[in-house]
Amino acid sequence: MGPAVLLLSHGSRDPRAAFVVDELVAVVRRRTGVEVRACHLDFTDPTPDVALQDLATAGHDDIRLVPLLFTPGHHLGTDVPTAVAASGVTGIADVGIAPGLVTDDPRDRALLLRALTDRLAEAGADAVDGLVLAAAGSSHEPARDVVSGLARDLGELHGIPAVAAFASADGPRVDEALEALRADGCARSAVASLFVAPGRLPDAVTARAGQVPVADPLGVTPAFVDLLLRHAGVPARV
Repeated sequence: MGPAVLLLSHGSRDPRAAFVVDELVAVVRRRTGVEVRACHLDFTDPTPDVALQDLATAGHDDIRLVPLLFTPGHHLGTDVPTAVAASGVTGIADVGIAPGLVTDDPRDRALLLRALTDRLAEAGADAVDGLVLAAAGSSHEPARDVVSGLARDLGELHGIPAVAAFASADGPRVDEALEALRADGCARSAVASLFVAPGRLPDAVTARAGQVPVADPLGVTPAFVDLLLRHAGVPARV
């Protein structure tokens, strides 16, 4: 039996989030031809341990766990490996855990930047002179640094200033980041969304942005799907 892919999301009380994760499951399954399922750390079933048990029971002994999480922190460092251990499947299946979605690999980074750029274009943010990269937020300083570094890369790609903002934990919030860009002379800015799916935090970003264009979460953007395929280590058929 071939490999199976398990997409792991943070989970959300907002049903739109699980819907988008299910869309990603369908697209990755269609692109690869392998078994692809979803699990969630919180709010939505199945949990990772249950999903792993279901795949192992179905005979899959090569499971590629792909966290839909962007940065290092408690979820990637503790929650995910704890869930794998709790599943009890490691004696009968090889479970590979992919890294967070923001890596230093140039090919990974190029795909993520392309996905962010495509979403900005869809939002009508072509002719802007400043960018904010909005992310969920974290009290974990290395996670914040990862987002700030990606914001700098996004700005360099477009040849304009770009800064990070965070929807939770420590700021700056999106409105504060936009004001800082205005103070530096940026007359027309836009907000890129480092989110997989809609939910409470992306909604908070949009509310704080006011009349400034805000890109949609990455969802099934082709470049983002290509990034997930790379992290799954499964070749695409189409």
